[in-house]
Amino acid sequence: MTHDIAIFLDLDNLVIGAKQAHFSFDINLVMAHIIAITNGRIVLRRAYGDGLQERDLLRELAAAGFVTQSSLRISHLSKNLADMQILVDTMETLIDGQTYDTYVIMSGDRDFTPLVQALRKRGKKVIGVGIRHTTSASLANLCDQFIFYEELLPMAKIDGEQVEDLLATTLKELLRDEERVRASILKQSMIERSQGAFDSATYIESSFRRFLERFPHLATIEQEGTTTYVRFPEQQVDPASLAASYRTALKKRRLRVVAPEQRLTILRDLIDLLQQEADARWRPLVNTLAERYARSDKPISKNVINDVLLLTRRAQVVHILKDRSLSVAPVRLNLQREKAFQQAVLRCDGTYLQEILTLPEAFNVQEAALALYEKTSYAPYIQWLLNSPYLLNR
Repeated sequence: MTHDIAIFLDLDNLVIGAKQAHFSFDINLVMAHIIAITNGRIVLRRAYGDGLQERDLLRELAAAGFVTQSSLRISHLSKNLADMQILVDTMETLIDGQTYDTYVIMSGDRDFTPLVQALRKRGKKVIGVGIRHTTSASLANLCDQFIFYEELLPMAKIDGEQVEDLLATTLKELLRDEERVRASILKQSMIERSQGAFDSATYIESSFRRFLERFPHLATIEQEGTTTYVRFPEQQVDPASLAASYRTALKKRRLRVVAPEQRLTILRDLIDLLQQEADARWRPLVNTLAERYARSDKPISKNVINDVLLLTRRAQVVHILKDRSLSVAPVRLNLQREKAFQQAVLRCDGTYLQEILTLPEAFNVQEAALALYEKTSYAPYIQWLLNSPYLLNR
């Protein structure tokens, strides 16, 4: 007696999820596993989603016998359209005369929960396949069996030195725009970045917290209620690391030194918006810039945009009209239109430098250049700025 299987693949959910987890997606790996655990034959193979973004994958799917129904992504509603196509086509198989014993729903989207319930009610076995971080727990629990794609991948080996590098690299990425990160997010990111090798390493203690405690030079643990956070260790005041001391001290004074590339990008775009909008307000400005950067895949968060706005306020680049709260306060450009960007950069850098000069730490031009621009080659510019009118309180 044959055991027939139907596969329905949600491209948007599974392939995008694999990309986010830094996995390459191999449909043949999944099908081989399905055949192995069911001892059946795959009769129906269909894929749905925006295939135009993954032309190489479409060729692989075609070679594997899949019929792909593309849903060109025009808006967020297109995602729901693909889901509905999967739902309709799956239910049609129940009345078209072909009997399938097992249905494989390759998606972690919880919107498929009613479909799984309907199939199981009709005596069908349902196997789910998804990426762990994009899979709904309710969907995974409802399926007769759920397979996490990353568990199918061959595990790479990772040693003690590599895991320390992995921790340092992952923390640097996660704390680029934030002061701290939840330990659970850090652990999951390390698992994904190592393609599962970190989670399977035999030297990892049963507690992730105990693991982190082995690296006090890389991570500081903070506990708030039941939530564990991780941050960088506090920088120590040391002549050999004055630049780090300057940045730490400025941050405590609510004048965070944003990375130069991001700082200059935000300044340029902020001035452009303020020159176009007569009634600009603080929070809408932050939201507008954040949406712009999200569309262009620039890793600039709202917190960083807000930090630059606070800097421009201190540097008198913008004027804030008093209102009910800062978030809804009107924002006006305090510069002439001609060369406004250049003037804004000089005023902001002058404000940073003025604050550094008031710190108890010894002043060093090269360390100040490292603090503001991450390169000692900016030392001549910092020296010029010291004698310029852009040190506002000098």
